[in-house]
Parts: sequence; C-alpha cells; structure tokens
Amino acid sequence: MASKDQSRRDIGIVICIILGLVLGGLIKRVTLGLVIGLGLGLLASGLYAGRKK
Repeated sequence: MASKDQSRRDIGIVICIILGLVLGGLIKRVTLGLVIGLGLGLLASGLYAGRKK
C-alpha cells in the first residue's frame, strides 16, 4: 500500500513541475506568473518533503 501512495506522490510532483513550466511559458504577466509559480513550487516541495517520512 505504501508503494502505491509513493508512486501517486511522485506523479503529483512531476505534474506540478510540468504544469509550472507550461503555465510559465503561456503567461505574459510577470507578477501573475510569479504568484502561480510560487504556489506550485510550495505544493511540489510539500509533496517532496512528505515523501521522506
């Protein structure tokens, strides 16, 4: 059961990174892009930190 949760978390981290890159390329307003990037970065780091427990 733990490996299934681990693989879901890994997929979530990859999706956050890809989504951040795609949105960063599409958004032309810098401040909005920074806010969205910060939010996705915090989400990805929270998922990654929870992975080690």
